[in-house]
Amino acid sequence: MSRLLKNEEGNIIAILAAAVIPVIGLVGGALDMSRLYLTQARLQGACDAGALIGRKTMGVGTWAANGGNADTQAQTLFDQNFEDGAYGSTGLVRSFSETGGNVVGLASASVPMALMQVLGAGSKVVSVRCQAELRIPNSDVMFVLDTTGSMNDPASGSAETKISGLRKAVKCFYEALEKQNITDIAPADCGETSDPSTTNSGGVQLRFGFVPYAINVNVGRLLPLEYMADQWTYQSRAADIVTDPTPSVTYGTESAATSVGTDNIAVANTDWADTSQDIVQNRVTYAWNASTTSTECARLSPPGTRTTTTTGPTEFIAQTPVVPVESDTISTKTYAQDTTTSTRSYRYFFSANSNPKKKGICKLQFRDTAQNIRTSTTQTTTPIIWTRNSYFSGWTYKPVTFNVSSLKDAASNTYRAALQLPLGTNGANMSVSWNGCIEERQTYRGPDNDPSDDWNPIPASAFDMDIDMAPTADAATQWSPMLTAAIWERYLVTDIAGVKTRSATRTLDDVFVGRNDGVNMPVPSSNCPSAARTFQTWTPTDFRNYINELSTGGNTYHDIGLLWGARIMSPTGLFAALNAPDNVTIERHMVFMTDGETNVINDDYASYGVHWYDRRQTPISSAPANSQLNSLTDARSAALCTAIKNKNINLWVVSYGNVGSATNDRLRACATPGKFFEAASVSSLVSNFKAIAAEISALRLTQ
Repeated sequence: MSRLLKNEEGNIIAILAAAVIPVIGLVGGALDMSRLYLTQARLQGACDAGALIGRKTMGVGTWAANGGNADTQAQTLFDQNFEDGAYGSTGLVRSFSETGGNVVGLASASVPMALMQVLGAGSKVVSVRCQAELRIPNSDVMFVLDTTGSMNDPASGSAETKISGLRKAVKCFYEALEKQNITDIAPADCGETSDPSTTNSGGVQLRFGFVPYAINVNVGRLLPLEYMADQWTYQSRAADIVTDPTPSVTYGTESAATSVGTDNIAVANTDWADTSQDIVQNRVTYAWNASTTSTECARLSPPGTRTTTTTGPTEFIAQTPVVPVESDTISTKTYAQDTTTSTRSYRYFFSANSNPKKKGICKLQFRDTAQNIRTSTTQTTTPIIWTRNSYFSGWTYKPVTFNVSSLKDAASNTYRAALQLPLGTNGANMSVSWNGCIEERQTYRGPDNDPSDDWNPIPASAFDMDIDMAPTADAATQWSPMLTAAIWERYLVTDIAGVKTRSATRTLDDVFVGRNDGVNMPVPSSNCPSAARTFQTWTPTDFRNYINELSTGGNTYHDIGLLWGARIMSPTGLFAALNAPDNVTIERHMVFMTDGETNVINDDYASYGVHWYDRRQTPISSAPANSQLNSLTDARSAALCTAIKNKNINLWVVSYGNVGSATNDRLRACATPGKFFEAASVSSLVSNFKAIAAEISALRLTQ
């Protein structure tokens, strides 16, 4: 034994035996730790996957909806990513729940130790937590909404009108995306159990715009003043004013008199004559006769000599011309006035009585000497006014060019609500209101009656279809106000035995209707929807009020709605300053909702005038048929759908109601792939709008 102990050749065994324990700890610890980390990573991945699919399945609905399908999907995907017993784990526990729109997942499993059991280490519990939410990116959402007359019809299977259902769906969309409550809809209206309770993160920009459409769009007051034409031609009427060939004459105000000369005439002295009346001079009365003797008469003192000036009246002498003719413009009148100057002397003259025994008569006599008559001649002038009397004889119905620039208030940089046009009684001015709808700028007139091949590509001359082109000074690039009260159609007038009536035949010719003919021309069908809105942030109250005030009426022109929805939201067009802020990434979405087929009537007063008469889009040689106009509108709409998608705008299309398959095929082709929805009822419309809101939201892991 002592020899064995002293033998060094066997020490390696002892050394190896002593080294086994620490080696087991080092290797086993590393192996078991890697198993723990791998288990935790796989557990976390499974939790994340479950939370994401659960939140996506939930969408804008509730966690418990559809029998808890969101939770089922979360559990299923978790199990597909982490099988029970993986890596030797036991006691797997996983659960998912929803709070405030966020889906939270919890998972844990017990992982037994392998080599570390040698050192007495037991199983370790691995736990993970995950959370997923729908977070809104900076987004602009443009609603292009069909508000035609059919939207007043009941929705399928309901007494509720389609417009009422649309209002509800748009409000639910707002609540789902904006996460703010609108007070006049209940949670149940949106398929929810409670009102929105969470808010978007502080840095999110979420804006909504609107283009309601029917026959037209109400966008005029969004445009700068210089974008609207000053003159435009309308299918209207002009007063026919007849002038009397024989003029009547009146005279204006006579001028002040001006002197044209004077004449002086000396008059011979008069003889002595009895005054025949007493004379009062310097308060002394001189009797004009008295019974006296000659001596007494001689002693009497007569009145003193006096000089008098007497001015007579101004008298009319002559007028030139005596009888004016139309070439005469001035009447000259001549007047004269006499001023007489004389010196009067007095004496007493005794006249003896034929009876010498009686006194004679002492008479007071006078005579005038140094008499002069001065005649002053003056003239006046009076304007001669010739008037040819005019009277209203009737109306000529025809295209009329009006100056519409008075709608522009340059001082306040706004538009007025009305302008004066000579369309009132007997051709007098009347107020013609403007509600904001527009006539479109220059378009393309198709060469034939088949428009299907005219709009792909869009013709260069179709300025109206250029989404981004800004107007110039050329009126062809500008828009004009739609003036419904200034529009009349034209029909032939027949005359049978002196009775005139309007026939059933339309005409492009001018038509005169006398004031006493008793014939009235009709006005075309027209409609101006609610005013469009550019992108803005909305409070729940403002959003609710706007949606509630949407008006309905008119026929269906999809192209004009799509055109202006794109024009208002384009980041490179007329509203670029509003739509493309610096250094801000914005996702752009158009939600285009319609309840039916294109419906264009050729006597509609629409964005291109009255189709039958203006023919701006169709050959001038013949009146367009309704079917031709429908095909034209569909072709233009398809071209606009392509143009919108080419601008990197997500185009969501919702077909609402019992829409035909051909129309749905066109609408599906219009939409961005995967973004077409059909809604037969109000509830499905609400669900579709909420689904769009959910897809606009970005699904993110937040923990």
